[in-house]
Amino acid sequence: MTSLAASTPPVIRHPIEPEAAPAVQLEGAGLTYESKDGILEAVAPTTLKIRAGEFVALVGPSGCGKTTLMRMIAGLIAPSIGTAQVFGDSPRVAQQRKRLGLVFQEPALLAWRSVEDNIRLGLELNPRETDTGMNIEELIEVVGLTGFGRYRPAELSGGMQQRVALARALAIDPPLLLLDEPFAALDEITREQMRYELLRLWGVSHNAQEPPRSAIFVTHSVAEAVAISDRVLVMSPRPGRIIADVPITTPQPRRPEHEHSDRFINNCAIVRAALRAPTTPAVPLDAA
Repeated sequence: MTSLAASTPPVIRHPIEPEAAPAVQLEGAGLTYESKDGILEAVAPTTLKIRAGEFVALVGPSGCGKTTLMRMIAGLIAPSIGTAQVFGDSPRVAQQRKRLGLVFQEPALLAWRSVEDNIRLGLELNPRETDTGMNIEELIEVVGLTGFGRYRPAELSGGMQQRVALARALAIDPPLLLLDEPFAALDEITREQMRYELLRLWGVSHNAQEPPRSAIFVTHSVAEAVAISDRVLVMSPRPGRIIADVPITTPQPRRPEHEHSDRFINNCAIVRAALRAPTTPAVPLDAA
């Protein structure tokens, strides 16, 4: 069932660490800019809770504020109003405690550094206080790049470069991954492969003292969002607000063949309905 609200979608309870501190909690968090034409509201005040262990996708039209909302959660932009917390701390403190990892649309690898050294860069910039037990060689194996450790980015395909970027983010062993359209520049075949590779990497074991790893994934692809997430959050045109919170109940781990199921097709239709008519409640097809 899909619930719509102006800015405070209902909390959907998942059987994933339901009593743990939320991975992300926004309380009326919004952002405005000063422009030559006056004040521009980029993200309307938003209240949102993401539970520890959830994989959440964020979809919406271009320019609606998806990336801006992500940047507020990451601590790269401070909200103009309201508050943002990551595991109970401010995003800046969460950064300092190495509790979030960022992956962007472009891999942003250093051309003169090898795969090994690009992954190591995450540790150089964010040294860990404790050893979580996964070294660079193990990370290279985990992301499927065994034998390519000494290659430079120019010698890798686009999909391989994104694997390096994911390994670099995982190197600090963060309990929260923030992914801003990481597959947008890939061809469709590689993109379909990478979405399930991402799910596998999201689920790799990490520091047992931390909560289960959570993720927020920004995408323009409805199918991609439904394929990999536990919830799909739909944003309205600017000023962006969350207008639908769609639970995806297909059990994890997912497989490519589930994209042919009636449940998958139905969930995609619900999300698309919310995108097409953001003021009209989206109703599951089988509820008619």
